[in-house]
Parts: sequence; structure tokens; C-alpha cells
Amino acid sequence: MGRFYNNYRQIFYSVFFLLLLSAYGQVRAQFVVEGQCMQNPDCDADSTSFRDTLSTATAWQWSFGDGGTDSRRNPQHSYAAPGSYNVTLVRTLTGGTSQTVSRVVQIGELPPSFQQWKTDTTICPGDTLILNPYPTGAPDGARYVWYPKGDTTQTLKVDSSGCYSVEVILPNGCKIQDRVNVKICMEPANQEGAKWYFGGNAGLDFSNNPPTPITDGKLNTPEGTSSIANSKGQLLFYSDGITIWNKNGDVMPCFELTNCAPLKGSPNSTQSVLIVPQPTCKGCEYLYNVFTTSDINGEKLLTVSVVDMRRNNGLGAIIEQNTTLQQPTTERLASVRNDRDSTYWVITHDYGTNKFRIFHATDGGLVETSTPELGMAHDTPAEAQGYMKFSSPDSTTGERRLAVVVPGPPQNYVELYKFNDSTGVLTYDKTMDLGPAPPTAYGIEFSPTGEKMYISFQGGNGTSSYLKQYDLTLPDSLLTETAITIDSSATQTYGALQFASDGRIYMAVKGSEYLAVIGEPEGNSLTAIEYERDGVSLGGKNSQLGLPNMVQDFTQESSGPGFEADGFCTNEPTTFQASPICDPIEDTYSWDFLGNGAFTAPSKQQQATYTYTQPGTYMVAMRATNRCKDTTIVQEITIYETPPQIDLGADKDTCGAYVPLDMKVQADVYAWINRGRVVSRQRTYRATATGRYIAVAFNGPKGECYSADTIEITLRKPPAFTLGADTTLCRDSSIVLTVSSDRWIEFNWSTGETTRDITVGQAGTYSVTVKDRNDCFNADTLTVGERPSPVLNLIPEYVICIPDGQSVILDANGQGLLKYEWEPSGDTTRTITVNTEGTYTVVATNAEGCVSEKSTQVVDRCEPRFFIPDAFTPDGEGNNEVLEIFGAYYTNFSMRIYNRWGEVIYATNNIEDRWDGTYKGLKVQPGSYPYVLSYEGLYYPERAPIVKRGSVMVIR
Repeated sequence: MGRFYNNYRQIFYSVFFLLLLSAYGQVRAQFVVEGQCMQNPDCDADSTSFRDTLSTATAWQWSFGDGGTDSRRNPQHSYAAPGSYNVTLVRTLTGGTSQTVSRVVQIGELPPSFQQWKTDTTICPGDTLILNPYPTGAPDGARYVWYPKGDTTQTLKVDSSGCYSVEVILPNGCKIQDRVNVKICMEPANQEGAKWYFGGNAGLDFSNNPPTPITDGKLNTPEGTSSIANSKGQLLFYSDGITIWNKNGDVMPCFELTNCAPLKGSPNSTQSVLIVPQPTCKGCEYLYNVFTTSDINGEKLLTVSVVDMRRNNGLGAIIEQNTTLQQPTTERLASVRNDRDSTYWVITHDYGTNKFRIFHATDGGLVETSTPELGMAHDTPAEAQGYMKFSSPDSTTGERRLAVVVPGPPQNYVELYKFNDSTGVLTYDKTMDLGPAPPTAYGIEFSPTGEKMYISFQGGNGTSSYLKQYDLTLPDSLLTETAITIDSSATQTYGALQFASDGRIYMAVKGSEYLAVIGEPEGNSLTAIEYERDGVSLGGKNSQLGLPNMVQDFTQESSGPGFEADGFCTNEPTTFQASPICDPIEDTYSWDFLGNGAFTAPSKQQQATYTYTQPGTYMVAMRATNRCKDTTIVQEITIYETPPQIDLGADKDTCGAYVPLDMKVQADVYAWINRGRVVSRQRTYRATATGRYIAVAFNGPKGECYSADTIEITLRKPPAFTLGADTTLCRDSSIVLTVSSDRWIEFNWSTGETTRDITVGQAGTYSVTVKDRNDCFNADTLTVGERPSPVLNLIPEYVICIPDGQSVILDANGQGLLKYEWEPSGDTTRTITVNTEGTYTVVATNAEGCVSEKSTQVVDRCEPRFFIPDAFTPDGEGNNEVLEIFGAYYTNFSMRIYNRWGEVIYATNNIEDRWDGTYKGLKVQPGSYPYVLSYEGLYYPERAPIVKRGSVMVIR
């Protein structure tokens, strides 16, 4: 099993041979042999290692005793069979002389292959599995070491999921191993990225949905961290690049190391640490490489340490520390897994040059495979600090993107590369200029498809922090022009971006008790981007700038039992894909697409389709059955109506200020797109420039149910046209708007009128489209403002009684400072006094020049009046013989005179009648006779009748 040599073992051998040389100066320096076992045919990387200890040698020629040769200083050689082999080294010394040294190397035999060893398997909950490498007989003296807890028994009882491996070691030191992955039916898997530790003792547990805060973390650091869990999402360990904590929160000890020192990472390194599994040949991943980068303002050091999780009863221990890989280096670390052979790639970038370093972690060890020189040199401390991230592999080509943030000042850049995780070949793609710094580019992340790229910018020197999205499917010329700003803040500092297994992207916000969340990373300007700055609570702990740095594959969405649906539009097939509930145990599936309990016949096919003809929400049920489980999973899906096909008509070549466009279909959302940018979200649009316009009408939150059409518009410039400057009108008045030039012959006003002139009486915005004899059209808009008109409160009518010589004061009662003129008198005062009937009009002018007028009527309307004598003398002498009553301005007159017994002795409805003092032809006796007088006002018919009572004296 090839690995880094233990530094301390190297020191020991060096000292040992120097002592030998000093004691026996004539004895030629020997060479060191390690791993004296035959090659395991199942593990190509297993070999015997040779190392020359003479530092003054300049060339080497090895003969391994089986016909094999090599010319490297420290070669590796694989022996196909056990036995004794005479190994010879011919070394060339400084000056050209040579030395020959030989020794017999004993190659040991490997343990026998495991008997009846199981392949990867799934067991039912509650079942127990017995693992035994030699159930029919074990080799003598064999020792056993089991992963994950270091058990040393020949057999191991298993009742939980995980990777289990056993290493069998013979007394000769030769060993083989094999593994079996055990799954529990219905238990989630592939959750290596489920536990996050970062910031100020903050953490999140993504084995829950939504993620829940972890508040007992020991890590407190401003920037880079890393953490690793097993496939079940159970924490293994985490680090800030200086200290490693195990799953219990204890500092991880060292194993067989005389000096257990802090790791060489830094609190101020962007990607201070990265945990990457070290594959083993047929063994579980119990070894982990812990890469670190130091502060760019410090050592600029790239190191690796190694953790063995078999140690310390499964809590892990550090077995190698701080092996230097490169100096100087930037603060960048990124890793991906090659799923085809379960190996890992790690990429770093040197400081001061444009050189990348690509390391490959295989079952043969960690090897630096290439150092491609690509892109720009990272030769300032600022340029060496941004994040570096991989995308998921492209579903078609299998290639990934690699993005490297290169911050300013003076400019921010992001370099994009393509990486093949089968070959480890990195190729340059493009460099994007992100604009001046500050704000300074920092974090970066890809959406699951790799089509969208998110970058965080840290504010400074009066600039705000920003979070932006870039659509990598657009042409290069539009990448930065069409970037969408999702969030900005003048007071908060934005940090790292990290994709999580729940399918969302999280952003660190310095000092916040929350992480920001991009809920739908594939969203765009059409379908909108789901985002929340206070997206997930940290349970009272604080975020800083960093988030956990992980192997990119560990952060991808985890899969579990259930099903996925694709296609949510009417009259188009909706595809349902079931996930095995207990892979590889075979399932049968049946489906209820309408939620009515009508399941299809059971089938082993994992995919099914159904075409919905009506939009709506449906409860789809999938029943999966196998020997362990019979379960029904219900999921709600929504089907949306597909809008009718849009027809924008033929391409247009026209002359005008704009071309009116109309989709003419009904939909939930509309979008007009020009040069890759949404220019309108209305059904209609005025295209004001030459170009290609795309109309999209869609239903559904992701815009999957849509219709679209494209039109090419060539728009030639029309003759100049203007309605003139904006104008004003006085309230309650009107003005005329006119097209003054005779060039224009057709008119289409926003009011619907088609004449050259229109009269408007309301303030507002008025537009007109005009057309000339050459079919050129243009348009202009004019705003009509409103000036206040004088306010008059002259009452509409005044009443006087002219016979009485009355007069009345007419009051215009205007508001504010006004000028007055009365008609017909010509008076210029606010009030005038009149004593004649007629119509009087006042005209008022305010400081804005607006005029109002108001009229009032002065009418002659006297009150009713009567005169009734107190006595009369009907004695025949000729004076005052009758009762004569005088009245004016009355109507509906009546009078009644009574005797002492209440009898009516005289009555009349005509004031011209006279009472002569008789009753039934006889003179009444002298005395007082009461009367009742009733009448109504002539000019006030609305009033109630007036009644007067009195008495008249008859004197004889």
C-alpha cells in the first residue's frame, strides 16, 4: 500500500546509516527495502519499495533479481511470487565513479484469498450479518484488524449500515484486505457532507430537512474549515486547519508520533483545510488526507496530514503530520471524486505563477500527477485569496467546470477551466472580468447543472457587499452584462458560498446568526430566484466568512427511497422515476397517478409515464414492495396549463420609433428577451431598437410549461417629431393638443382619438403615434400638469324686500389672495352691496393666472304682513262701519270670528270681504269678539301656514 513515507522513519534510517559509515568508512552504503511481500494481484499499486541512502549518488541502475530493472533513485517493484531475490544497485557518484551494492531480499507470501466473501449487500432492519474472511479455515498466526472500530477478532457481527473491511496480516508481515458495504433497507446513504462546522462555534446538520443548528462545535475561526461524515451522515471529524476535533468534540490525538504539533493551516486562509478520503485497495476509506494552506501573508505553505479512523476505538488518530507538498502556494484547495474508480483529485494553485498542482489520491497513495500552467499568474496577496470550486460533472461530456476567483484590486476576475475527472486533465476555458475592486470577489459556487454561477463580493471603501448570479449558458459577451444582483448590503460582509445536500446554496454573512439561502439555484430572471438573507438559523451561534470546504461530490443532493417526477405540463407526458427502496434488493412498483386509489399492476420497471389533460394538483402514490418492506410513498405534484402557441408574425423591417408587439395569449407570466436580458414582463411590448426579440409566455414556477416565438426587427430611424414641451392647464378648464407639422397624416392618440387636434380637460400624460406618407411612424408623449384655479364660495341666491328699502352684501368668499371683478357693477372688491333684483357675477384671478367665475341671484321676497283694527263702530253713523283687514305677500287666507260661546259668527277666505257686525242678519251685541287668522307666505310656500289669534271690539 503506497503512501507518504513517515518523516520520522526517514530521519531514523538516515541517522542509522550515517553512523554505520562513520564506524566503517570502507563499507559501502546499503539501500533500504520496505514492503517485502509479493504483489497482490487484486491491487496493482501494491509493491516493494527501494530507497538509496547515499545522498552523494547522481544516477542509479537497479536489478531486482527477477529480470526487472529501474533507473530511479527510489523505485518500486512488484514481485509476482514469494522467494529470495538478489537485488543489485549500481550507483554513479559525483565525479563519475560507480559503486555496486547487493543484498538478498526475502519476498513473503500473501495471505490466502478470502473464502466465500460477500459482495456489497443490503439487509433488512433487525437482521444480523456475520463477516468472516476464512469460514472454512484461517491461516496460522493470522492477525485481523477490522474497520471501522479496529476489532481484532476473526469474525465480526454487523447489524448496522456502513463500510466494513478486514486486513489479514501474516507473521511475515504480508497482508491483504477486502471490504463489504452493508446497507439497511430504507436507510439514507451518501451523506458524507451532512455535518457542517464553521464560524463562531456554529454548525448545521443536513441529515435533517430542513437543516438544524449544531451548537456544541468547538471550532471558532474566521475563514476556512472542513468536516467529514460517513455515508450515513454520522460525524467523523472536523478541522479549522490547525486543530482536528473528533465526533465527540475532543482534540484528535496523534498515533506513534513523537511530536504532535498543530497543523499548518491558518485562521486567515480562505480555504485553510480540506479533508479528502485516501482510497485503499479493497479496503474501506479509513485513511483521510487533511490538506492545509497557510495565510498568504505568511508561509504560503501547502501541507498534508493523515488521519486513520481505525485508531482510538473508531474515534481516529493522526498518523502523519504536516508533510510539505508545495511552497509558495495560494489559499486555494478543491477536490472531486472520480466515481468510475473511487479515487480523488485535489487541485491547488502556486503563488507567484500561473501553475496549478494536481494530486491524485488512489489506492497506491497520493501522487502529484501534473503541474499545468494556465490562465493568469496569481502574484499578489490579494489575487491569491479567492475561493476555488468544482461544479458537478456535465451529464453529456462528463467534464466539470473549475472556477477560480481572482480578487482585486484593481479588478476582480474569475477564471473558468474544464476538468476531466477520469484523466485529471485541466484545460483553460475563459476569464471573466467582474469589474473593479472593491467590492472584492470572494466566494463562488455552481448550481447543480453547472449552468448558473454565484459569486459573493465583500464591500469596502464605501461600496456594498453583493451576491450575483451569472448565466454560463449565454455567449461570453453577455456573461457579465446580464449578471443578476440577488442581494446587496451596505452594512454586512458576505462570505463563502457552499452547495448543500438539500439542493440549496448557503452564503456566510459575517457576524450573523443566520446563513443566507438560495432556495432554487437554477432560477433565473424569467422564473425568479428564491432567496432569503436570514435563511437558516444557527441557533444563537455566529457565522463568519468561511463555510466547510468539502469534496465537491459530498455536497450534492442525497438520494433516498422515493420517486421523482419530470414534466408538469398538460397534454405532455409526465415521467416518474422510482428510486429503489433497498438497493440492490429487487423491488416491484405500482402507481396511482390520480390519487383515487386505482394503482397500476405491479412491475419491476422503475420508470412510468402518465399524461395529464387537465391542470391541477394531484396526489401521486407509488407502492414499492420487496422482501424487507412494503411501503407507499405519496407526493404532491402540480400540473400546469401550457399556453397557446405565440405567433408574433413575420419579421419586420420598418421605419419608426418602435414596433408594437403583442403575444396575444393568456398566461401567468410573460417575458420579452433581447440580448439575453429580460426587457419586459408585460404581454405587450414596444421594441425600440433593431434586434432579435424572444417572447415567452409560461405557467408554473419554473417556467416549464411555455410557448415562445422569435421575431427579428429592423427599425429604421423616422423623421423627428415632437408635441412640444410639457404644458399645464387650470383646474376645471381645457387646452388643445395638436400635431403641428403637416408631414404627418395619421394620428393615434392615447385617448383613442384619431384627429390632428384633441381637447383635454384633465391633467395627465398624453401620447400620440403619427405616420407620414412614407409609412414611417414616430411617437411622442407630453405631460399636462394642473395649476390650481381660484376657489369661490359665493352663495347662489340672496333675498331682499325692496318695498322695505332693504339692501344685501354679496360676498365672493374667495380663498387666498385673489383679484375680483363684479358684473354688471364693475366693482373690484371681494364684497358689494346691492338693493335691486338681478344676476350678479364675480370673476376672480389668482397668482397663477387661472380664472374662475361664479354668479348669484338677488330676488325680491318680502315676508307676509297684516293689519287688523282693534275695534270698529257699526252704529249707522257712517264712520268705521265695517271691520276692514289689510294684508300683503300672502296666500291661502282665511279668517274666523267667534261669539262668547265659541260659535263662528263670521268666516271668509277673501281679505276683500268686510264684517259688518251682524250675525244671521242681526246686529251683534257690543263687546269683544275673538278671531283666528290663517295664511301662508307668498314667496315661502315651503313653510307651514301661519296662524294669528286676537279679538276685535264691536262698539255701538
